[in-house]
Amino acid sequence: MKVLLIKSVEDLGLGGDIVDVANGYARNYLFPRNFAVKATSAAVRSADLYRSRAIEEQAKVSAESQQLADKLKDFVVEIKAAADENGHLYGSVNERLVSDIINEAGFNIDIEQVLLSEHLKAIGEYPVSVKIYGDIRTEIIVRILRQEEE
Repeated sequence: MKVLLIKSVEDLGLGGDIVDVANGYARNYLFPRNFAVKATSAAVRSADLYRSRAIEEQAKVSAESQQLADKLKDFVVEIKAAADENGHLYGSVNERLVSDIINEAGFNIDIEQVLLSEHLKAIGEYPVSVKIYGDIRTEIIVRILRQEEE
């Protein structure tokens, strides 16, 4: 189904673009969220208006995202975890734990934005990428320390 994007949709296109998507995706996701309309001849005539709005919105979001990336650059997440004498954790550190600690520090980062190639299972420091928006990424440090025994 051909649709006209009203707003920019990540990995699909900018507002004003005419894209071909699956019928179910259009009916169940794009239309209910007002991201797109069916690409009728009347809708296509207003594509330039949607494109100019989307470009303005994307510039604003990109600037805000870059500011967030600059603030997060080299942010250190310290996690205390139980580990054996060799430094292997009894559990693991995953995206949820990292994003929760970043959010506690006052940033708004979703789990999907934390890019771990695998769960961290040993004491040490690890560079972790955080996808802010589109191609804007930053790197934080996850420092896993041994939890003191009581």
